[in-house]
Amino acid sequence: MLREFLKEIEIVEVKDNLSAELEMTPFIEKGEREGKAVLFTSPKNYNNTVLASLLNSRDVIAKAIGAKNRNEIIARMTQCMDSPEPYKMVEKAPFMENEMDNPDIIKHIPLLKFYEGDGSHYTSSSIVVARDEETGKLNYSFHRMKYLGKNRFVMRIIPGRHFSTILERAKSDVRIAIFMGVHPAVEVAAATSFVFGFNEMEFANSLLDGKLSCVDLDGLHVPSHAEIVMVGVVRKSELADEGPFVDLTGTWDIVRKQPVVEIEKLYYRNDFIYRTILPGGVEHRYLMGIPQEPRIFKIVSNTLPRVKNVVLTEGGGCWLHAVVSITKKVEGEGKNVGLAALAAHPSLKRVVVVDDDIDITNEREVEWAIATRVQADKDVVIIPECKGSSLDPSQNHEKKTTTKWIIDATMPVGKEKNFRKVTSKDKA
Repeated sequence: MLREFLKEIEIVEVKDNLSAELEMTPFIEKGEREGKAVLFTSPKNYNNTVLASLLNSRDVIAKAIGAKNRNEIIARMTQCMDSPEPYKMVEKAPFMENEMDNPDIIKHIPLLKFYEGDGSHYTSSSIVVARDEETGKLNYSFHRMKYLGKNRFVMRIIPGRHFSTILERAKSDVRIAIFMGVHPAVEVAAATSFVFGFNEMEFANSLLDGKLSCVDLDGLHVPSHAEIVMVGVVRKSELADEGPFVDLTGTWDIVRKQPVVEIEKLYYRNDFIYRTILPGGVEHRYLMGIPQEPRIFKIVSNTLPRVKNVVLTEGGGCWLHAVVSITKKVEGEGKNVGLAALAAHPSLKRVVVVDDDIDITNEREVEWAIATRVQADKDVVIIPECKGSSLDPSQNHEKKTTTKWIIDATMPVGKEKNFRKVTSKDKA
């Protein structure tokens, strides 16, 4: 499915014999700037290919999940979340073409080192599936993994998230499967936060119109079209340093003690595609932020049913800044919606609320609305000493607080004619 999708988008092939250590990063950055996927066809010392900059725009993401356009992403995701579709189980998959026990991972997979300051080589596109011991439910989530050597990694696990809950409740080490190189709709689904027990692969199958199939590996369901699969255990009692790593803000994340993962089996396709994501790059931000937008939209819509769209902005790391468009009827609705958005996504620092004539996926239009419709003494609300995001390097690190703000960039009710952008058909 990934290979078929690659035929539908623009790809730049890099045929140079580049090392996975530092040499690929400039080409990935260039691909993201130009909005093109990058395929390294001759990585040094390996026979496979490396794929990066796949989800480089909202338009590509819309295509991947079957949305009509980038402004319909939330509607498509919400529709599929509300109607997850059971996937088909199959016995065999192409990734079973090669199988090995206790592998020396880096001899087979070109793990990248992206920046000089990286703690080690990293996987950045690794999706982990685990089964909850208490409920028997499967959970899928992204986890970066720092390579420790041989068949060992250390995995970043965020406290309070679903996989963290599974690990805490387990009486012993947790068995997992890790897969990479899947259709981007599967990546979007795995990055989505929903209620505990929600099967992200059923969501992915709905996004893919029922075309997804999975293989059962020790009770763990893995997409059959995956390029690479690893099966192993998370050692609850063994920790190692994880980091430094560039996070979605483009700044260094701190070094933490995190659980060690041991890989018992490695599977991969002949001529496999190794999928990687540039830390702090465009698709890192999109995969973190866009899957959060439907959840924010639902919560904010409880405050005002006339909410039209929600976007976590690229400039805000798709995490710290949001824009919400509304159809405003009464004064004060803009500020109410801003407060609701801050509550819906606690990592937010700033929310801009605009009217529905603004395309909130276009940051120039949002800035124009701020420039022409805002007076700071009336339309900006500042809320000090709030719990914010650990990813914000400007927060008060002692108190772990941040100052949040709302910009109400909506037009005054009844005076809209004075604030709308003039078109060729308008009369003075």
